Amino acid sequence: MISNYKHIYVGIGTVVLLVGGAVLIGYLTQSKVKKVASNVDFSVFDSKDIAGSGRCINRSLLKRLLVLEKRTGYPVLKNINSAVRSRYWNKKVGGVSNSAHLITKCKAVDIHAPTRAVRNLLVVQAYNLGFTRIGVGKTFVHLDVDMSKPQYVAWGYPSGTQPEINPFV
Repeated sequence: MISNYKHIYVGIGTVVLLVGGAVLIGYLTQSKVKKVASNVDFSVFDSKDIAGSGRCINRSLLKRLLVLEKRTGYPVLKNINSAVRSRYWNKKVGGVSNSAHLITKCKAVDIHAPTRAVRNLLVVQAYNLGFTRIGVGKTFVHLDVDMSKPQYVAWGYPSGTQPEINPFV
């Protein structure tokens, strides 16, 4: 009688293993994110007009920034010019209305980069880390992970100008 239902038992066993594996992977991933987040001063990401707003920063972006810091030796988190922005602050600094910086998204940072060498280093390593949206200003590099916007693009500032370095060409 049991041999007649062997395929059912194999199917149930397979489902249990798959679900159990997925749960375990989810748990391990969450604990890594929490561990990374516990050592970060989120105030560096705050909108200038709302204390504590930086806690919403996208965790995938945060992880990449920490790796970028490690790969370049440049103190990325200590050089955040702008990250999360309220609508008011975004308008004040001339940000676009659907900016990845907005509190509703929390998917962008501008990193102070005072020299061409620092900007080039950040851009090349950001590209190597899989960033697909990179803005290059005279004193900063913009990085974001907003998948609702065009991908594999680099731009300069002011808007419409060519970036001094474009890893996508």
